Amino acid sequence: MSATKRKFIESHWLTFAVKGVVSIIAGLCMMLTVKGDIGYLTKVVGCALIFLGVVEFINVLHRIRRRQNWSFPLALGIIELIVAVCVLFTVNPNLTAEQLIWLRIVLLSCYILFASVLTIAMGFMNFKNMTDRYLWVVNGMLGCIFGFVMLADNGLSATTHIKLFGTYLLVNGLTDLFFGIHSKDEMAELHAERVSRHLIRRSLNKKPAKKEEKK
Repeated sequence: MSATKRKFIESHWLTFAVKGVVSIIAGLCMMLTVKGDIGYLTKVVGCALIFLGVVEFINVLHRIRRRQNWSFPLALGIIELIVAVCVLFTVNPNLTAEQLIWLRIVLLSCYILFASVLTIAMGFMNFKNMTDRYLWVVNGMLGCIFGFVMLADNGLSATTHIKLFGTYLLVNGLTDLFFGIHSKDEMAELHAERVSRHLIRRSLNKKPAKKEEKK
């Protein structure tokens, strides 16, 4: 297992599992709800992003404690919290309610595109295992498609745009959940390798016992 690969999987596996479960629940709420109230859907989006951002900050603390690179989870957590606050609390008296809705949709579209590009880059840069690489790259490509559709197609209703965002969250959540489970297994293997190398070094450095002098 390469040092490059370990840069990301050494985040605690629960980080990915929890983010995956939250994203799946929020995505299903947006996709399957019969409510057409855009205010309700906006609150679901904002609360989900806030929770995801908080989990990323917890991951930052975990990585700092273990002296690992924490720049990527910190950047992602800050972006998620900023987008969540803007979605929930953006108020402009010069805009109508409909204009404000579309402003938030553009914001969510840009967030999807930015996060998806980071996901693709992470897939190529952090993983040599082809399963992990394809998982993150394909996830990022699908996210780019959702982002471009939301940003470019003004013919869709605001509710449909939000449900597309929910679909993105669902796909992203499944990816996080699968990788969290996979990461747990990989970290167990990595720990076993480290223990094995440590025992080998100890056996090599151990001085041979002196032979008893012959009487």
